[in-house]
Order: sequence, then C-alpha cells, then structure tokens
Amino acid sequence: MMSSRRLPFVFASLVLACSAADPADGSGGTETSSGGAGGRPIVGVAGGGGSLPEQPPAIAPPGASEGEQPGLDGDNVVLAADGLDAVFRVESAPGEHVHFWLSFADEPELLELSVERWNGVGIDTLGTTDAGHGLRTLALFDAGEPRTYWARVHTDAAAFDGTLTVTRTPFADASTCVEDCERLLQLPLPIDAAVDGYATAPSTVFRYQFGRRDLVMLLRYAGRSMADSGHAPFVPEDLSQWDGETPGTDVGAPRHASHKRGRDVDVSLYGTDGLAPWRSYCETVNDGSGRECVPGTMHDLDGVANATMYAGFLESGRVTMSFLDAELIGPVVDGAELAAADGAIAASLLPLYGDGVHLQHWPNHDNHIHVRLSEGPSFQPEAVEPP
Repeated sequence: MMSSRRLPFVFASLVLACSAADPADGSGGTETSSGGAGGRPIVGVAGGGGSLPEQPPAIAPPGASEGEQPGLDGDNVVLAADGLDAVFRVESAPGEHVHFWLSFADEPELLELSVERWNGVGIDTLGTTDAGHGLRTLALFDAGEPRTYWARVHTDAAAFDGTLTVTRTPFADASTCVEDCERLLQLPLPIDAAVDGYATAPSTVFRYQFGRRDLVMLLRYAGRSMADSGHAPFVPEDLSQWDGETPGTDVGAPRHASHKRGRDVDVSLYGTDGLAPWRSYCETVNDGSGRECVPGTMHDLDGVANATMYAGFLESGRVTMSFLDAELIGPVVDGAELAAADGAIAASLLPLYGDGVHLQHWPNHDNHIHVRLSEGPSFQPEAVEPP
C-alpha cells in the first residue's frame, strides 16, 4: 500500500445538486487560482552577473521570497500579523502530491492561504483561499522536476497563530489506479491550465475538491488529454469535502444529495465557441423538482468535444453512471459517433453513451455533467443514487 510520507528533510440534487446556473460558493469567502499565469520577477536572479550561485532553473535561490522559512514535513507553527506574512518554503519532488493544511482556533476577519511557485525568474501565485471554518487547504503536484514552492499565510489580524501541516503523498498521472485508490486527495491546483486541461473559477471552493485518488487521477487524465488535443480547459467544481462528506455539510447547507467519499465530480461542458465555462446550454424551467431544459431549446453545445472529454473517464472502465439533462444527452451521443469516426475516441466506448445508464437525465444538469466512479476496482452496477 502507498502511504503519505513525512520526509525527514526539506528538499531546498435530488434538487440540492447545483441548483443555480453557476455553482455557488456558500462559504462566505473568495478563492482564486491563476493557473500559472503572471509572476513577479526577483531582482538579481535573471542576469545577476554571477552574484548568486548557479541554481537549477526550477529551484529558487535562497531568500527569493522575503521572510521565507523552511516548511518542514508535518506540523509547522504559524505566527503572522497584519503586514507580516508567514512564508514557508517547500521543495517538491516529482511523483509527490504536496498538501498544505492550515488549522487554527480563532478566526480573524481576513485569513488567506496562498501557494506560490518558482517559474525560473520569479514567483507565480497558483491559488489563494480565504474560506473554511478553522481551516484553509490547498494542494500541488509538479510531475516534471524538483521545484520550489511557498505556502503564504496572510492576515489582517494584529496577531495570528495556527499550524501549517505539510503532507507528501506518492502520486502519478495515469488513466488507471492500481493501489491506494480510495485515499482522499485534494485536486492539485492547475500549474498551467493549457497543459493540465482544467481550470478553476471564482465559484470554485477548494475545500470541496477532495476525491479518491482514482478520481483525481481520472480528472487530470481527462484534462491533459483534452489539452493535448488542443481543447480549452474545463472547470471541475465539487468533488467531496476534505472529510469525505457532501460539500456544504460544514456550513449546514449541503449542496448535493451525494458527493460523498470522493467518488463524484461535477465538470463543466464545452460550447461551440471551444470554451467550457459553467453556463446553461438551453432554456430552462423549474417545475418544483429542479431546473430542466425546455425541449427543443438546446443551443451552442459541442457534442463532439463533450463526448471526447467524457471518454477520458469512460476509458477507465470505472464509471458507474453520469447525469446530464435529457436535452443534452442526444447531442453528446451523436458527438461520440463522430468522434469515434475521426479516431478521437475508441469505438468500443460507443455503447456506453447510449445505454441510458452512463448518461442519464437528472434535473439541474443543464450546465455540467456529473460523473460517478465505482468504489471497487472495476465497474460494478449499482442502484441510482441522486446526484
């Protein structure tokens, strides 16, 4: 069995489901991710005239982030204040998922946890969260080479103390999970959405993006497959809470009837403009059971792109069922036929698109597809559980 490692060194619906047109935070906070865009240069690093010792491009020089301190595996004492951020430096190694968990007792008015990445000449902020009672949580995965990261704690309090726990877990990108598949892991922040194939949105709640290892792997596999074929990134929203419960349980307002144990995920859909933000693809009506497409009003949905994206999940043989509005299922089924004819997806997957199980109607799915994985090592038929 694989296990999380604490290395001894620092390497320096039912109707509840998605009832709004866009997923709502429900957390009272704002969370952001840049997907690796931008970055601030560090004076003296590029063209430093030899004043600094030569460093591998992915490893930042000492002191690249002002006030940095080593981020040790395990628990780190956090002391911060207004105007004085706590900055913890961590070197990631290929093949490890790095999770930052900030816990605290007293909640200041403003408390942000950010993850920053060295880009070779400066620092990119990958994501920031200021939401969650008594916690902040973000994760990263860098498959390429050892890389410098920082976890930054920012507050407006006169004094703040908490604990930042750094946990490293072996992880690899693949379409199939072979061991430790049930472990809950936070979906890593996209480093470059154009490469990772998935992005975040203002509505993304990071503490609700915990999935089984196999689901996280499949999400990344589907995203990178779409990016490799030239598609824009899609936007995954809710998986499960950090504790495996339904997102929203922590604030007394569950956002779904399911999404437990990290086996479910909601993913945005592609439009004919080539983009995949959260948006409706039909005119809707709500008759009391939820939001549904009015027959004959489907518009701007790219059936081929969505069928191709869904194939990234189906290839695993682990998808038990998925939910989509009935008005949108037909175009995706037709799109699968076209994608198979073009060689974009395997023809052997075609029966799954039209079997009434792997794509089935449920209200409130006019703007996304809900994908559910088997919790066993292979496909296992199961009764329908509302999304």
